[in-house]
This record gives sequence, structure tokens and C-alpha cells, in this order.
Amino acid sequence: MRSALILALLAVSVPASAAPPPTTCTLGDPYSKALCAYQRRNFAEAESKFRAVVEADAQDPQTVRAIYFLARTQMKRGRYEEAAKLFIRIYALDKSFYDAWSCDYLLGECRRASGKD
Repeated sequence: MRSALILALLAVSVPASAAPPPTTCTLGDPYSKALCAYQRRNFAEAESKFRAVVEADAQDPQTVRAIYFLARTQMKRGRYEEAAKLFIRIYALDKSFYDAWSCDYLLGECRRASGKD
């Protein structure tokens, strides 16, 4: 009986349009707005917003994260060579972030996708 109830609850799905927006979408800072666009799969908007964050202040702690998501956005748009350069930049800026966020794997994926395996 319990299994049937769980399965019935799983069968009822909420349409994507009714899902609440990502929590970053309620924040007003430029990084959060860029991340919101990324989470909503609006990659053109995310790219321009992340690029603005990256260019605004190299000393801001969010800059490395913005570079990371800019690289991921480039990957989503099929711009693997540009993404690879950004992952290499992350390595130069913050090796511990590069390691923790699996940038080496993503750099490998970029190289594989652009035929530089």
C-alpha cells in the first residue's frame, strides 16, 4: 500500500512552468543574475552577464566562479576552444578551485570536442 502511494505521488508531475525559479533569481547582484540566466538555459544572456562580471573586477572572489560558468556556457554553445582557454585561466588564478570544481575533466572534454585529444 505504501509503495502504491509513493508511486502515485511520483506519477503526479508539476509542469516546468509551474516550478519555482532558482533561488539565485531572487537576488539582484550581477553574478546571481548571470547564474539565473544559466540555470534557465538562456545561454546567450548568461554569457554576456558572466562576461560583464569577469571584466568588472578581477579581485572579486566571484570572478573565478563567473569564469567557470562562462566556460560552461561556452561549452553549451559549442565554443570549446574558448571554454578551454577559460579553464586554463582558472588554473592560473586559483589551482585549488580548478581542482575542486573538476576543471581538468572539463578541459579534457573541450579538447576532445575540438579534436585536440
